Amino acid sequence: MQAVILAAGQGQRMRALSESKPLLPLLGMPLIERNVRAAQLAGVDEVIIVTGHERAQLESWQRSYQARHATPRISLVYNADWDKAENGRSLSVVKGLVQQPFLLLMGDHVYTPEILKRLCQHPLPEDGAVLAVDGAITRTDIDLDDVTRVQLRGRSVIKIDKALVDFDGFDTGAFLCSPAVVALAEQEAEAGRTRLSDTMQRLAERERLVACDISGEYWQDVDTPQTHRLAERGLLDWAASKGADGFVARHLNRPVSKWFSRRLVRTRITPNQISLIAFALALVAALFLMQPYYWTLLVGGILVQLASVVDGCDGEIARVRLAPSPYGGWLDALLDRYADAAVLGALTWHTVQVQESNAWLFIGLLAIAGSFISSYSAHKADQLGPNLGWRIGRDTRYLTVLIGALLAIPGTTLVAIAIMMNAVVLYRIFALREKI
Repeated sequence: MQAVILAAGQGQRMRALSESKPLLPLLGMPLIERNVRAAQLAGVDEVIIVTGHERAQLESWQRSYQARHATPRISLVYNADWDKAENGRSLSVVKGLVQQPFLLLMGDHVYTPEILKRLCQHPLPEDGAVLAVDGAITRTDIDLDDVTRVQLRGRSVIKIDKALVDFDGFDTGAFLCSPAVVALAEQEAEAGRTRLSDTMQRLAERERLVACDISGEYWQDVDTPQTHRLAERGLLDWAASKGADGFVARHLNRPVSKWFSRRLVRTRITPNQISLIAFALALVAALFLMQPYYWTLLVGGILVQLASVVDGCDGEIARVRLAPSPYGGWLDALLDRYADAAVLGALTWHTVQVQESNAWLFIGLLAIAGSFISSYSAHKADQLGPNLGWRIGRDTRYLTVLIGALLAIPGTTLVAIAIMMNAVVLYRIFALREKI
């Protein structure tokens, strides 16, 4: 699979932030590198980048990137007319270099891998193209004065232009194209129509341009300092939109973890290192919780909640960097289980000392066992497919520990966790029986 990225423009409105717009850092990574990594996650193994303005800087970046990453293969093609013509001319210069259907991307846009994967899976018209269309026309977090609009008839694109008044969606700048589109772009450019929209409008008139609806997925055209800030916020929101989040994680932890992630993603820290930091915080919290004093109980509760927040940063940063790691996810889940055992075990020992009764060991065992089995059953239930809706996870457990510490009711906290976690397991047992 090939991808062509158009990155020849000057980007005058972004000169205050970077001389080369494709190399403008966004959450610690150049825009062009984001496109390359997103394309690779969609299955691309060869990338052709069309350069123009500040070509030497892009050549330097390409050498550095290829020295660090063997894949995908990256080649650069220079558009000598970058300052005289628009982006349709840039597409025409790759004639002869694409031999099969290819992804066409804009070097100053941000795409999530989900958009490109969906686009690659869409049926391609003969000698035509597929455009990723965002049907969320009420969006306000894009430059509405500059975005290209699309008018549809069914799944076919019939008009594409920035000046459309009657439209059905936004042009995201991501296409799946047949090689014939390159030849058409060359013909249009020779006729003086050098906008990519001119080429795509010609395809629309021939009924060879269809829409792939990507409504709900995140993309952004980074053309101004304002849209650059919006892209940072939007990418963090996308990275934090984990489907398995519980209520507490979604509404309390994520806003704080995104604040941390926005700063950490610009450093050299890795997601696995963040997982270890969250684990260490949980262990320190356990050391405080096991002491038979209120102040240690309080400090331990606060550290437990902090560990819960930090634990969300590893996945956020991995997604923002477009570097998901199966090993990292496995390591994080493993450390979470050890952390749960340490925290609930310490709270149990604190309660035994304060209440002077070994009976609390049984309650603590129920809380630990329920927490472990709840996490395991959630994982297995997700693999089976049906969405059971009701979900109580470690985010709720750790907030319960904090509240119990604030109120100095460790015993009641253990009982509450034991009941909640085992009730969730029983719910899944009966709910899955009905749905499978």
